[in-house]
Amino acid sequence: MGTVRLGAQPPTVSDIVAIADGAPVELDADARATVAASRAVVDRAIASGEPVYGLNRRLGAGRDDAVADDELAAFQRRTIANHRGGIGEPLTEREARAVVAARLAGFTRGGAGVRPELADAYAALLNAGVTPRIPSRGSVGAADLTALAEVAAVVTGAGTVLRDGGPVPAAEALEAAGLAPIELAPHEALAALSANALSVGVGSLAAVSARQLAETADLVVALSLEAVGAHGPAGNLSPYTEAVAEARGGDGQRASAQAIRAALAGSSLESPDRTVSVQDPLAFRTAPQLHGALREAVARLRTELEVELAARAENPVVDLASGRLVSGGNFQALPLALALENLRLALAHVAEASERRSASLSLALAPARREGRTRVPGLLLYAAADAVAEVRQLAAPATLGSSTLSGVEDHATYAPLALRLLQRSLALTADVLAIEALHAADLLGVLDTAPAGAGTRPLAEALTAALAADAAPAAALVAETTHLLLG
Repeated sequence: MGTVRLGAQPPTVSDIVAIADGAPVELDADARATVAASRAVVDRAIASGEPVYGLNRRLGAGRDDAVADDELAAFQRRTIANHRGGIGEPLTEREARAVVAARLAGFTRGGAGVRPELADAYAALLNAGVTPRIPSRGSVGAADLTALAEVAAVVTGAGTVLRDGGPVPAAEALEAAGLAPIELAPHEALAALSANALSVGVGSLAAVSARQLAETADLVVALSLEAVGAHGPAGNLSPYTEAVAEARGGDGQRASAQAIRAALAGSSLESPDRTVSVQDPLAFRTAPQLHGALREAVARLRTELEVELAARAENPVVDLASGRLVSGGNFQALPLALALENLRLALAHVAEASERRSASLSLALAPARREGRTRVPGLLLYAAADAVAEVRQLAAPATLGSSTLSGVEDHATYAPLALRLLQRSLALTADVLAIEALHAADLLGVLDTAPAGAGTRPLAEALTAALAADAAPAAALVAETTHLLLG
């Protein structure tokens, strides 16, 4: 796996995912120069005595209370300790690496004002495989303070590290990796915390998963079309033609329709002599519109993630042009939070349509089921309905749950909550699509029909192998199929 180099160009979602998956990271000369220039602004502010939030003034409601010069070092330690309020199951190692990567990337944009030594310490954690244990809950999306406090705690020798899935004291893990704890300089505690690195880092992983799911949804629809077409006069391909896609327009619809056509290339559904109904049910013939909306929601999320990866989101932010630290609200990443919300809503529509297609396939399987010739349990359809009901509930807004946390912290985006709900929606929708694919493969097997589409044939063969296991539990079938579809 190649090294990800952070430099003058903003990092991408792909960079964060690569680091999360184990790629080493390196700061190039441009990144180092930007970090050093950013720190020089902070050092000048310290020398001048100018009042700056989180530097020589306290945090939150104490924003106008001075921090004495001889208290600055202790103030850094207290700031980190006070923000370690996260709870819940820890992030996975992959997710935690994504958080560290996103925060390190933020340092290189020049808004944080940390020393190069601190940026190097974050890179060293990643390259040595020292993964902070980060609780999954505690951030309200006005900077992911509790999550980032755990990362900062680890580089200072406090906190806890994940090793083989279990907790290890950070000091022990650093020593084993040949790394030394670092003492935070003035301003670095707040600078380490002032970003949405959990939402951005883990959100990058979710965006990639969502893109894979959108592509999978098109392939599953194609397989279902082959199945219903083999069963009777269904599987009309006109809704997936270029003419229909161009009649409305929209990049997502075009891409979805093209993917379905490609998966069916060479199939019997393309035969001009086939008897076919003039229209299939909506769950089939509006798939390009539904899946197109999903693709566009994924694209929007990726756009917002890359806006955040390019941003200087800290408060106060170092403005290199003026050489000043400027208070602001760039940590309030509502556009990102709304993109997470929008994607959940699109998933709910995709899942609903998939469950309806499964119902059609299940009805076609009913005679064979009565004869004991099916391999998919009849009530697997109930599991799809149960999952869809939950996906609908998860589509409700999370970002409107704002509450006043103090007299000055009176609004938050709840982006991490929106992200957690998205992760659950993705998993459930993947199960629903897997159930549809299993029903389609079962119907093709009952009909003793091998699909001939360029994309559907290999999928059907793989699903047939999964269904060949004697009395495989439904949960195992769905899990295996989900892995097959999404990798």
